Amino acid sequence: MKLTLSHRNHAPSKSIVEMIESELKALLPDLQIDEARVRLERSLTDSPPFSVAFHLVTPGPDVIVKSSDHTLRAAILKAFDRIAGKIGHRRAKRMQRRIKDHITASPRRFTHSEGKR
Repeated sequence: MKLTLSHRNHAPSKSIVEMIESELKALLPDLQIDEARVRLERSLTDSPPFSVAFHLVTPGPDVIVKSSDHTLRAAILKAFDRIAGKIGHRRAKRMQRRIKDHITASPRRFTHSEGKR
């Protein structure tokens, strides 16, 4: 996984970067992440001042999440909660599709005489 971290009006501490890396690694069993683009921003005029954006490049549709809060750590944790929600939603959709396909798909067996009508 390639991690690209950009920041604006704020230099993140080493502990914040380590927290982002560890949270991303914790997602790996549930989601294959080829690249993670993380943007951290501190607004000098808006409230809440901290916003984060995650763009996770995956083999399927990418996961894109934004959040903001009064502290950088809280904004990051909110973003990871939203990512976990999206992963759970995808898993539920896959399971629902499997169940639906299993119930509605009835194997039809043709004999040579039936198929040549």
